[in-house]
Amino acid sequence: MSNTSINEKLCPLCNQPNNCHMHQTEAGECWCIAVTIPQELLDQIPEYLKNKACICKTCVDNFNTKNK
Repeated sequence: MSNTSINEKLCPLCNQPNNCHMHQTEAGECWCIAVTIPQELLDQIPEYLKNKACICKTCVDNFNTKNK
């Protein structure tokens, strides 16, 4: 386990804002509802961040582009 603090607003892969609506004050549907996040990408999340912070759309798009 890491002693690093967890910021649920940052992507666990690139540390950029993940724009997750679950952690924002404005209501609305999150971007991730309309996409499938591959298990291979989810497996890249460090163990201590799994189910704690959402992957950003850029990381999902980059992964999908590289793995077409």
